Amino acid sequence: MKKIAIITILMIIPIAIIAQNAMDAYNVSSSQIKGTSRYVSMGGAFTSLGGDPSSIVQNPAGIGVYRSSEISATIGGQWISNISPNAETAKRGDFTFDNLSLVTTFFTGKSSGLINFNLGVTYNRNHSYQRKYNGATTNLGASFTNYLETVTQGIPSTDLVVTEEKDSYYQTSSPWLSILAYQSYLISPTSDGASTYYGLFTPKKSTGSSYTTIFEDGRNDEYTINFGGNINDRLYFGVALGICDFNTTREVYYSERLSSTDGIYVDKDNKEYNITSADYQYYTFYNMRGTGFNGKFGIIARLTDNLRLGATIHTPTFFTIDQTMDASIDNNFIINGINTIESHQLTPAVATNTIKIRTPWNFQVGASYVLGQKAIISADYQYKAYNNMKMSEYNGDDYPIENAFYKACFKPEHTVKAGAEFRVTKALSLRAGYAIQLTPIDAELKDVTVEVPTAGMQTAYILPGNGSYYSCGAGYKFKKCYIDLAYQHYAQKSDMFAYSPIFTDDATLIPSSSEVTTKQNSINFTFGLKF
Repeated sequence: MKKIAIITILMIIPIAIIAQNAMDAYNVSSSQIKGTSRYVSMGGAFTSLGGDPSSIVQNPAGIGVYRSSEISATIGGQWISNISPNAETAKRGDFTFDNLSLVTTFFTGKSSGLINFNLGVTYNRNHSYQRKYNGATTNLGASFTNYLETVTQGIPSTDLVVTEEKDSYYQTSSPWLSILAYQSYLISPTSDGASTYYGLFTPKKSTGSSYTTIFEDGRNDEYTINFGGNINDRLYFGVALGICDFNTTREVYYSERLSSTDGIYVDKDNKEYNITSADYQYYTFYNMRGTGFNGKFGIIARLTDNLRLGATIHTPTFFTIDQTMDASIDNNFIINGINTIESHQLTPAVATNTIKIRTPWNFQVGASYVLGQKAIISADYQYKAYNNMKMSEYNGDDYPIENAFYKACFKPEHTVKAGAEFRVTKALSLRAGYAIQLTPIDAELKDVTVEVPTAGMQTAYILPGNGSYYSCGAGYKFKKCYIDLAYQHYAQKSDMFAYSPIFTDDATLIPSSSEVTTKQNSINFTFGLKF
């Protein structure tokens, strides 16, 4: 309970125009199993294998396995369905460009010691954010207007007005979300000039339903410069510099239909009317764009002709992120049960901010076994310390609320991967793989017993569950080139929230959530040329 109280006290202090959603660091840090067709079809279990463009991104020692120069590219498509009770299934399909690489090999002319060293440049898509979510609640127990009344408490209503004489957006330090809510009649002061408020929804009296739609677009791309070598055909080493390009846009449409409401509308003649029902939509646009840098180090040891072990360490990626946001509220409400009033409020400008995010350390180990000239089996384990994520201001000052939240409500993510390849002929190979990612979300957070710092105008967030990857594929080698095909099915259950729960001495606000089941199918092709 101490943890809850600390977060609550800090969270309701008036804040600047735009502030970060605590889940931003997770969204920037998360990754998918994406890349070349061979890598994807074998479940990404390549820490000890190498010799593949995406394996270089995973373990830079994989570049030391190459015995010839190579150029390759991977293209494909993905189709996502997000299914939620009481809401329309959200579907989306997109073209993908997942990998492009060039590896050059240089032989030293020695038969022992450093036999060859290799250089490589690789592009790999770590995460694709092309997706849509729908969620609905048919019987609300609480309203977003209750959240708004709570986070606005303590701010004089005179600091929320927008008139020719006083524009609170620019002349006060009040949060823009509170000003929007006040101007849209989603919250009302208890008396003129008061700093206490009530929302439209009164539990056990009011009734209502809600609908949420989230559109996401964007990607997290990584460009790596790799160097590695081969010592005695037994030990392979590699180092890499990663440059990440992150760009995502999220649009959130949240609407409520409320009946038997409590609220006050004041007309131009300063006459008050009771708001008896309301139908409103809250819209937010949010873009994060930035660049990050990381380092990677790895080794692969061929202990016998059949057995290989591999290990790699990825430093955190140090991102500088530019945020852009605006919001609007459209409220159609009825006063005194008779007359309909339309209110449209929009933030007067696009708000911008710059933050820094440090992603988790990433450790991976793997083993593989070669069965003669016919088959390979491999397995990997990955550890990502999400509880050590960090967010700070552009000048380097920490965000204490968010960083305390990561330590308290996140845990390390564990991923297990397994893959197999069977050579049918010298040219044709068949592959299969499986991987499971265990969610880093702590049980207290999933059980809605702690608050999520969603300061600013972006209040919606998604808590991911465990994710499973099922994959298969095939490859065919020609004399100087090859073509690979992969199919991947990804499944995950998540919880979508329009706003955070709040725990105060006076009341507890628990928002409704929508369970979302994600089913993603993808196909990609890799074309490679050896020279």
